[in-house]
Amino acid sequence: SKSLGNAVNPLELKEKYGKDALRYFLLREIPYGEDGDFSEEKFKERYTADLTNGLGNFAARVLALGEKHKDLSSQHGVEKEVNSKIKELRELAALRTEEFRFHEALAAIWQLIAFGDEYVNTHTPWETNDPDIIFNLIVMLDNTAAALAPYLPETAQRITESIIWSDDRLKVKKGKVLFPRLN
Repeated sequence: SKSLGNAVNPLELKEKYGKDALRYFLLREIPYGEDGDFSEEKFKERYTADLTNGLGNFAARVLALGEKHKDLSSQHGVEKEVNSKIKELRELAALRTEEFRFHEALAAIWQLIAFGDEYVNTHTPWETNDPDIIFNLIVMLDNTAAALAPYLPETAQRITESIIWSDDRLKVKKGKVLFPRLN
């Protein structure tokens, strides 16, 4: 509050944590058109839980697995359950966006990330090296990036640039850490 003298400078936060991290917090924590509560402590908690340990970890795991696999192509196909979950959550995110319920749209996208994490842990692709599992994970990550584009455009672009589709072939390259751990 400006009247209480405890206002925060958003430009300083943007420089310290990045635009997408600040965007994410504001859209996720403060429903559109309503007042919200901000503290740097709450921001850091959301940053660590959702961006570093959630999206950042999922992306790093998937991209590392994909980069090691040189023979990925669309012939591997997407599992019915994976395709269904992607469709369901992208449609929910789009609907919530149309309703200006951005915090709920982001929650739906994070459900896809949680599903992806569960899929990784269940299928243990680092042990099986199964190209079908890795392909499914890359498709999940690519769809996550597409759903995130209106909210976290720089992050979505960095993910998308790491997943290169060429005809029916797929090449993956690891990028830099999306959201570094905070000190």
